[in-house]
Amino acid sequence: MSRHRTGQFCRRYLAWPVLMLLLVATGCEGGQKGKPQTKIQGADKMITYAIGRFAIDIPAEMKLDHQGQTFRYTEIDEVVWPADVPREKAREAEWESRLVKIKKLRPPRGKDRIVLETRDLPALGAWAKAVLYYNSDASSQEGDWEVLVDTGSSGVRLRYNGLLTAKEEMLGWVIGIAKAYQSRPTGQLQPRGNWFYTPSGGVDLPFLEQESVAARFSGHPLGLKFEIQTNEIHRVEDKGHNLLGRLAAVLATGYNAGVGVEKIRTGKRTVAGLAGEEIITRLDDQGEKQLSFMWRYAGEPDSGERPEVLIEMEAENGKLQEKMKVWDAVLDTMKPMYR
Repeated sequence: MSRHRTGQFCRRYLAWPVLMLLLVATGCEGGQKGKPQTKIQGADKMITYAIGRFAIDIPAEMKLDHQGQTFRYTEIDEVVWPADVPREKAREAEWESRLVKIKKLRPPRGKDRIVLETRDLPALGAWAKAVLYYNSDASSQEGDWEVLVDTGSSGVRLRYNGLLTAKEEMLGWVIGIAKAYQSRPTGQLQPRGNWFYTPSGGVDLPFLEQESVAARFSGHPLGLKFEIQTNEIHRVEDKGHNLLGRLAAVLATGYNAGVGVEKIRTGKRTVAGLAGEEIITRLDDQGEKQLSFMWRYAGEPDSGERPEVLIEMEAENGKLQEKMKVWDAVLDTMKPMYR
């Protein structure tokens, strides 16, 4: 299906050198309730979150600020119906609100409208709607199919971009993913299947092409912030471009005038069966110190089970041993969901 696309969804990489650890704050509030809780060495209560094709335990005090994902080039977002509004009214209000926002977009030159068509999709159940619209004012050749499906206690929105000459095949692509999606109102994990997990649901399909997910957590009493990313890659990483190699290059050439870098712990570390690399450093920018934790697995080309994985923890200086215990506890819980 990707042959109909003229571009790829943007993949956000951290700018190298690796010590520029800036977590981008985007998206909306979210969370998972009813998760199984565990207690492990170095941390108190932990809550299990399923993220893409992996699961990881996060301290219970923290909340999921945002999780975004694309699956087979399709963006997936979930909508929680308000508890004090009848579901029938809530879904219609959500749909109308989205149409209003789309209609405010600027159409391509020579076109007098942004929306090309809307449809009901009975193949997806009692209530599902779709809209096709130009996704950019720069081209009249591309468009987005956006689908909203009522899945019960919540809804799911899927968006796919491609050439308008293949609009029916594009819609069929999205419908196929929507049919494989299931909500998880109590947050339970599925015992079997080929699940790619979203915050409140998941898609039961095996890896085919292009999967990515990014989740951000905050709210720890120690001021910790976590970010977890997975991305499909398409080629083997060049020699010397791994995490430790880049850090060595930074230290050898000098990071930045006035910025000191203290290595606390670096080396190889296996997480979830993936042989990655870990770097823990303390940065000193003219007396302002910050702790930086990072673990990365470079990934295998065209693999959903072994994608590039990046886990970061941001923290202010101080209470290093306590923060390292939390870091180790979180990494030690990560596991694949495809076994």
